[in-house]
Amino acid sequence: MEPQDSLNKAAANVQQTVSQVGAQAKDTVNQVASQAKETANQVSSDASHAAADARRSMRDTAYTTKEKASDALLNAAEAMRQEALKGGSDEMIRQSQQLARGMEKAALYLDSHTLDQMGVDASETVRQNVWQTIGIVFVVGLLLGLLFGGSGRERA
Repeated sequence: MEPQDSLNKAAANVQQTVSQVGAQAKDTVNQVASQAKETANQVSSDASHAAADARRSMRDTAYTTKEKASDALLNAAEAMRQEALKGGSDEMIRQSQQLARGMEKAALYLDSHTLDQMGVDASETVRQNVWQTIGIVFVVGLLLGLLFGGSGRERA
């Protein structure tokens, strides 16, 4: 065999090996990309399910809290009536009855409205009473600032 033929054969073998390695590398890259895409899709799906579960849990907790608040209002109204009747004056009984009715109305509102309806009602009330809302927010902020010591001065 001539040296040129050996050289050509070696070059052909090297070219064939490079082609095979290139094809294998391409297959490996495609497999890794496919696995990465599947993993990303699975993570995305898991995150969506977790977020949906969290939303559902928060909504359930909110409705449970709403029911407990309604029950507490009704119980407090009844206790107030009982205490006023035990030893109060006519004026105290009248004011207790009035306050108890207000608490019962609040409980009825909680029982008969969804959280979404309550949100709409709150938004409408804020829009209709902008200055009153600003005043309430200011006073609440002031009270919280005083409560948590937000004077801004360093304490000795």
